[in-house]
Amino acid sequence: MSRRAAAWLSHPATGAVCRVLIGGLFIYTSLPKLLRPDEFARLVAGYRILHPDLVNLVGITLPWVELIAGAFLVIGILPQSSAALISALLVLFMAAGVLALARGLEISCGCFFPIGGDRLTWTTLLRDAVLPALALQPLLWPSTFLSRWEPTRRG
Repeated sequence: MSRRAAAWLSHPATGAVCRVLIGGLFIYTSLPKLLRPDEFARLVAGYRILHPDLVNLVGITLPWVELIAGAFLVIGILPQSSAALISALLVLFMAAGVLALARGLEISCGCFFPIGGDRLTWTTLLRDAVLPALALQPLLWPSTFLSRWEPTRRG
């Protein structure tokens, strides 16, 4: 990686922008799911990955996890932990999408539930592949810029 790219990626303002973008996105997408957990649970069931007994639990708890992780990331509370959780969720969502497409399911991706009703496609997954990079930035280059929490310094 060039020095210029490394300097840009590690700049505190870049970290703040990434935190606000990805955290804000998670807050934004969690709110409709919180207001309509029954519809979100039906969407989760459409992926046909979870045992039916777990669908309602995920439909109720996942939006709260998204909201809290997003809010913590935006505010800067435990930003590295929040970024790690959001990165893991994004990878999990993409893996679920790949499995659904590989099995030929024609379902809504649920990315911006209920707005838009995006169909799950390979293009959708390519679009979503950018998001883990945004979430990893605060994890790899922690900063206190616009943050309420000090990152852990190792060394």
